[in-house]
Amino acid sequence: VSVSALAGANGMGGDRNAGLRPGQVLIVPEPGVVFVSSGQSLASIARAHQVSAAELARANRLDEHSALRIGQRLILPGYEAAVAAKSAQQRWGAARRPGTVTLHRLAPREQLRIRLVDRRGRVSQAALRGMQRLLRPRGSRRGKEPHPRLLRLLAQVSDHFGGRAIDVISGYRRPGGYTKETSRHAAAQAIDFRIPGVPLEALRDYCAGLDHVGVGFYPHARFVHLDVRRTSARWTDRSGPGEAPDLDRAARAPPLDDDDAEGEPAADDDGQAPIDEETDSAPER
Repeated sequence: VSVSALAGANGMGGDRNAGLRPGQVLIVPEPGVVFVSSGQSLASIARAHQVSAAELARANRLDEHSALRIGQRLILPGYEAAVAAKSAQQRWGAARRPGTVTLHRLAPREQLRIRLVDRRGRVSQAALRGMQRLLRPRGSRRGKEPHPRLLRLLAQVSDHFGGRAIDVISGYRRPGGYTKETSRHAAAQAIDFRIPGVPLEALRDYCAGLDHVGVGFYPHARFVHLDVRRTSARWTDRSGPGEAPDLDRAARAPPLDDDDAEGEPAADDDGQAPIDEETDSAPER
């Protein structure tokens, strides 16, 4: 890495001549990260790294004419995904066995450790069968085979958060109550879950960055909804366990595109409040 980047990563403001002391610990910045030095602008940094100022601004969610501060951290275009993965690994740790997930079903109380995807990202029949049983409706011995992409997404989420165990609130549900026939839950294409030790907002934000998914945030019921769909949707539901939906209208997702076979408003078909299955007093959905 460059001397200026090393200085910037350690709070020296890009000072190439900063003095060091014996035993001082230095942070080595990841490739693709630069730090603003005195007199630099977005345009000059872009020229130095042979990218356009517009690309550099977009990679850092800045306006092309934004003023920079000395020591400000910037990501070069093309390095966004690698830097995000590195940052996640530093915060959450690395999964010991990528693709292998530990799941806790809260009611009935069951635990399953299973390899959802192999090294090539393929979902096995054994994984489908195991998850079909785990995600079955409460009080039932039979479930419905989940969508393979849902399992790939769960493996990706688990790996991102260091392989932490997943608490399953709800998986496949039969239509009835607040669960409509058009719900992804009824199609075995959705899961409601949380990860102990991970803030609910962090889990929501990571899932919201995935493509072609529906993501519901349930802060009072304490879970995140994730489903498989062609047109992405996001919503917030402030209902509690066992309560009717209480959608945050400001966060409500737009209707699905015409090419989506369900043709329902994205928040309505899954904007429901499944019970927290830790409580046995709530009615069955």
